[in-house]
Amino acid sequence: MNYFFVFQNKSYDEEYKGGYLWAPKRGKGGNRVSHWEKMKSVKQGDIIIHSYKKRIMSISIAKRDVYTAIRPTELSDEWQQEGWRVDTEYIPFPEHIITSDIMDKLLELQPTKDAPFNKLGRGNTGYLFDANKVMYEYIIEQTALVQKNDKDKQVVIALLDPKSMEVKTQLEVEMDIEDALAKQMSPEKLAEQVVNVQPKNPQKTESVVYYRSPYIKEMVKQIADGKCQMCGEDAPFYDMSQKPYLEEHHVQRLADGGKDSLNNVVAVCPNYHRKIHVLNDKSDTIVLERIAEQNEQQFQRILAYAKEIENDV
Repeated sequence: MNYFFVFQNKSYDEEYKGGYLWAPKRGKGGNRVSHWEKMKSVKQGDIIIHSYKKRIMSISIAKRDVYTAIRPTELSDEWQQEGWRVDTEYIPFPEHIITSDIMDKLLELQPTKDAPFNKLGRGNTGYLFDANKVMYEYIIEQTALVQKNDKDKQVVIALLDPKSMEVKTQLEVEMDIEDALAKQMSPEKLAEQVVNVQPKNPQKTESVVYYRSPYIKEMVKQIADGKCQMCGEDAPFYDMSQKPYLEEHHVQRLADGGKDSLNNVVAVCPNYHRKIHVLNDKSDTIVLERIAEQNEQQFQRILAYAKEIENDV
């Protein structure tokens, strides 16, 4: 895993919304430019730190290796058409640190070569530069400190966990695609997909990856209606799809033989999800089982309504 730092003063909004980085292969005179050439170094699983007008806006993880791509239409036509593109999964921060406020430490931690900042503490002219793990960790720690509530701080601090940055298997990529489709579906269409889509076999890497139906995940989130089903609080933030961020939890783990079904799934906030796994409290399990049964009942009502609509048509 490698680390990079990108200056996006001219393109952050467009690239964030599109989930990518893009840079031209050559300047207007046909010359190669080192900070654009740096794009060729980005591989799947690498981490990028995103800066916009001195603010650290987000980090992202490269979904695949860099590839040749024509300039996206939403970007300025001041750049040449042929370029390099990296598809990334952006993780935005609710509150942002300003690099000039922590510049002394950034200068101390940044790489000695191809670094984002010069000796005067100013950003080097260009797009993509090298970063490193210690610089990344410091930025995450400082970003956590400026968050306004404990939930947001915990979400940011979780990005220090290497497991959250693991490269995805093909099964996980397929689940990502299904997840994107599920988020666009009505409750009735979701209910039909929950019934019709067949589960996929687990994949083994260093650990076993179990198939978790994105349709079931989205269904339980819609049933939860933006509130943690355990603590009852509103979701701590909105995700990139502008939906309340809740996490799916299987009452009985898939690894222990639990089913990926509505009567074994609840939607909880990140804080309570962590609590469930850390404490493994039996009283929590009893409540979770009851909520999962209620989710199944609500799902059956939605499914029945979907069938009524289909019959009417």
